[in-house]
Amino acid sequence: MRRIIALLIMSIILMVAALIWRLGPAPAAIAPELDLRANRSPVVLLLGGSEGGRFAASDPIAQELRDAGFHVAPVAYFGAPGTPAKLDRIALDPFDALVAKLSARPDVFEQCVFIAGASKGAELALLLASGNDAVGAVSAVAPAHVVFQSPRVTPIPQSSWRRGRAPVAFVPFPLDLSTVRGVLSGNHFAEMYRRALENEEAVRLATIPVERIAGPVQLIGAAQDEVWPSAMMAQAAAARLEEQGFPHDIRVQIVDGGHYLLERAEIRGSVIEFLIGAAQRAGCLPPVMR
Repeated sequence: MRRIIALLIMSIILMVAALIWRLGPAPAAIAPELDLRANRSPVVLLLGGSEGGRFAASDPIAQELRDAGFHVAPVAYFGAPGTPAKLDRIALDPFDALVAKLSARPDVFEQCVFIAGASKGAELALLLASGNDAVGAVSAVAPAHVVFQSPRVTPIPQSSWRRGRAPVAFVPFPLDLSTVRGVLSGNHFAEMYRRALENEEAVRLATIPVERIAGPVQLIGAAQDEVWPSAMMAQAAAARLEEQGFPHDIRVQIVDGGHYLLERAEIRGSVIEFLIGAAQRAGCLPPVMR
């Protein structure tokens, strides 16, 4: 009997250890691509969302930014070779290291290291810029104003992001049918996210301190967003900036349409116009668009 009990206890210990191992964060790693111009230029880090964070070099936004006079750095942060498999406690430290590396390059204007992100990448862009004053401007398309739970399904809810080993405070998904419907549908999560935002204490703790961003901010929300309530969250981020007396330019647009705004030429044009203006004011581009 004692032997059976001992084996049972050992099995439980091994199962718990295996679970802890499986739930541990993946190593810190990102996979940036640098599309560099021949001359000294401002640079834009491009952050996508659920597709793994990477915009292809052939993506219209990447090409159009390059044509406008920017170095372009699409960054994959999960689901790509050399990066974590899932969007789960992604380390922010490698992004800070990349910003520092780009700022130090002789062919980059150090005051013009910008970030543009869409969807989950917009949440990440605002979070990174709020913790790194080397980021000179941010464009957030279909953004979140808070950090949300990792979309990876695990027995224990986890943050999407971490600094070092410490997870960033996050808003968990509700334990109700809205989450079940979102998971089963695969892409219609808006009700789940709206219900999550009813958790006032979690929202308070997980709100991104956008007022710490060291340059102008653009927020573009989709009025009919089917993934999450980006219009409301863009307005919430803008309201926080106004309340905190943010000293830099704030651009807020709420546009008709669904979540995938960068598929639309006029939205890409708005992002590029904003970033050109930020670069011009910082002395990184001439007054006339290249």
